[in-house]
Amino acid sequence: MHAGGDRRARGRDRARRYAPSRQGRRVIESQRRPEPARPVESSRPFARLVDRHRLLLCVGSGGVGKTTTSAALGVVAARRGRRAAVLTIDPARRLKDSLGIDRLDGEPHRVLLADVAARGGSLDAMLLDAKRTFDALIRRYATSEAAAERVLANRIYDTISTALAGSQEYMAMERLHAIASEERYDVLIVDTPPTHHALDFLEAPERLAALLSSRAAAILQNPSLILSRESSRLAQAALAAVLRGLERFTGFQLLRDVGEFVAGMEGFSSGFQSRANEVALFLRRHDTAFVLVTTPEAARVGETLAFHRELMRAGLPFGGFIVNRVLPAHVVSDSAPDPSRETGADAALARKLALLRARFHALATAERAEIAQLERAAPDAPIVEIPLQADEPTSLRTLALIADALDG
Repeated sequence: MHAGGDRRARGRDRARRYAPSRQGRRVIESQRRPEPARPVESSRPFARLVDRHRLLLCVGSGGVGKTTTSAALGVVAARRGRRAAVLTIDPARRLKDSLGIDRLDGEPHRVLLADVAARGGSLDAMLLDAKRTFDALIRRYATSEAAAERVLANRIYDTISTALAGSQEYMAMERLHAIASEERYDVLIVDTPPTHHALDFLEAPERLAALLSSRAAAILQNPSLILSRESSRLAQAALAAVLRGLERFTGFQLLRDVGEFVAGMEGFSSGFQSRANEVALFLRRHDTAFVLVTTPEAARVGETLAFHRELMRAGLPFGGFIVNRVLPAHVVSDSAPDPSRETGADAALARKLALLRARFHALATAERAEIAQLERAAPDAPIVEIPLQADEPTSLRTLALIADALDG
């Protein structure tokens, strides 16, 4: 099978894996919450999105303004009278500055927005703290308090709990699930980590649960499983020598520590898998939507179209596109004043200004072509364009400008 066929087959496998079963659909239906009181219905697509949904997940590549967009959606929700929270796994200083808060950690911090309290709205910001959540899960699923303490005291646990593939995403989703269960907020807006695949955030919990129950984990716990029961004493002695050599090479008992960690995690995998299944159903609720964030460059739009196809194949709820840093219409409008005439420039400068204007027009034309691709891919989905800002959004004032564009 050629490469394209392989990719399509993998896409179909993913879609089947995440397509809800009949039982799963019944669970999803049973999880529907009573409809909360809502503000007057808006004709603006992203105002409707925050009005109608409880969970919005902003998905996209790195560097497209996803974190800022998530915060701006939170501002829109608060203005609409919703109790909103923006949740991120990236404690970026710029986000703290733009929200006007001093800290960003695992506790909610109130963003002081003018004129929202009278409408019943509010906005909190919170870090989805993977390490803290992992610790709590260890205590929840441990067979005893002593078993939990053995895992938490393991010398490599601090590394494993944050660096193991999928652990950060799993714990983020676990914390998100817990916050949603409290029903403290009307809408949660999640700034997901940068990804090359839209489903990475969704698949991470299952991957971690599968790893903890895998043969590889069993071998780390007991390396002698590499050999069959019939293996000779000589082979077993050779393996032991290799393992001792590796321990000396690493400078500490790395393999033994890993083995003890995996042994301590024995029995946790079923609890992790059960929770991963709950999270997968949570992401399919009728009041959940995935928002794809991009910029109008060809490479970014190509990635976004691939994300959209993944979401559609998996049957996940799609809320729309947000395109950041689009050239403002007035910059490239045919009716815009000619800068060479406006400035009274000499001939040489006038030629340079004319060339610059032509380049802006060419760039704007290319951007329109990229945005048109999004429109063709999802003709019924809302697309909101956020104009390129003169300044980086480093304050509530500049963040409010982006919120205005989303709510415009």
